[in-house]
Amino acid sequence: MKYIKLKKIFRIVAIAAIVSLFPAMASAQKGEKTLGVAGGFASFNKSGMAGVYFQYSFAEHVRISPEVDYVFRNDGKSGLAASIDMHFPFRVARGFKLYPLAGVAFNNWSFPDGDSKSRCGLDFGGGLDLYMTTQLKLTVQGKYSLLKDTGGAFVTVGLGYVF
Repeated sequence: MKYIKLKKIFRIVAIAAIVSLFPAMASAQKGEKTLGVAGGFASFNKSGMAGVYFQYSFAEHVRISPEVDYVFRNDGKSGLAASIDMHFPFRVARGFKLYPLAGVAFNNWSFPDGDSKSRCGLDFGGGLDLYMTTQLKLTVQGKYSLLKDTGGAFVTVGLGYVF
């Protein structure tokens, strides 16, 4: 009986210790900036992609996020995808935020015959942020770029430095 109580107390103390290691798992503050790298999948050519992103929070619930990604060649198609999205994050739990996004996109796709297509369009989607520490954030994002002839979904996982 005492062994079971000691085990429960040990679990509670262990959980409290782990939580206390991350006291600054916070949410975005006005003026917060994040610089990060991301990798993922592009549906237009069914290939992997890698890129960089920057985020700047104007307010607790509004931030701008420009990003540039290279989409690796598959089936003879490769691309450069750039976008400027607005995120509207809201806190779900301590250190965890969800956000819808909307923005503008520019994609340039190269094809096997030497042809290329450049298109401008709109982005919409959403994502989540997990603040691992005050200076390190994990981001998972999914969005659809609505573009003539070259539209598609982009799913990425990123790691960002918060400053």
